[in-house]
Amino acid sequence: MPDVNIQSLYSENRDRLNLSWASGKRGGSRTIPLGSLYNPQVGMISHLNLTHPHRFQVIGEMELAYLRSLDEASSERALNALFNEHLAVVIVADGSDPDHRLSEICDRQDIPLFTSTMPGANLIDVLRQYLNLELAEMIALHGVFLVVLEVGVLITGSSAVGKSELALELISRGHGLVADDVVELYHIGPTTLQGRCPILLRDFLEVRGLGIINIRSIFGETAVRPRKTLKLIVHLEKPGAGELASMERLPMNSSTQTILGIEYPKVVLPVAEGRNLAVLVEAATRNYVLRSRGIDSTRQFIERHERLMAQDAGEHLLDDDHYE
Repeated sequence: MPDVNIQSLYSENRDRLNLSWASGKRGGSRTIPLGSLYNPQVGMISHLNLTHPHRFQVIGEMELAYLRSLDEASSERALNALFNEHLAVVIVADGSDPDHRLSEICDRQDIPLFTSTMPGANLIDVLRQYLNLELAEMIALHGVFLVVLEVGVLITGSSAVGKSELALELISRGHGLVADDVVELYHIGPTTLQGRCPILLRDFLEVRGLGIINIRSIFGETAVRPRKTLKLIVHLEKPGAGELASMERLPMNSSTQTILGIEYPKVVLPVAEGRNLAVLVEAATRNYVLRSRGIDSTRQFIERHERLMAQDAGEHLLDDDHYE
């Protein structure tokens, strides 16, 4: 996804934000860099802030009244502080008319000045959601992204391991496809990655022997989802000869994988003849839901085993005392 162009931002949000372009029209080619959401030095959007730079400055009636109350020297200092190198857009909200000094300096510095009839707080909420989606840091991974039991599950593995066939099986069982082959993960929150599909690949799944099939056309609208938050990674792995039997049966330490600084639980499923991978993925997803609620089946079993062993040891001690 490219950087956000101010002209495109205006066109896409003009109706829902009731925007009008008042001045600074030569600044439409300005861009907001991708991945700039979490820049600690520059904020994204805020009410008038003269101490910390923001890319979007929203000015309502209260802020305009403050600017009008300043004498000429103080007003000039305030506007100079507002128009820093990071400023991309000024928006006058609340249906207010922009101050003529504000319009003049926007034209002079090619900073777009928008006006809106929306209250400033509402405008900030709506525009922040838009910017969170458009400017999030992104990474593209090879795999299949599915919605299994309403949980975002990324299926990974080497080429020809059977990811797409597994996805087709899960879709036929009522689960949803987000992306096949290439998954775009967007960092939309401090601990949140949202998976989406590249435009070219939307609705399509490639299966060896069948070619490219349109999931929406075959299974209907509900079989395809536009996006989903990532929660679980399932990695398919073909074990070598004799390796399947030697794999750990009761793993106590959960495997994880870190993507864009966020750690996710990871389940490794061996691919072998006779194993129903679709059922195993569903079970892994249900187990993830239980773990997120504090229920660990493996630990429960081991604790029960230890209690029974301790109980048996106590009974043996009582028997030994009786025979003495």
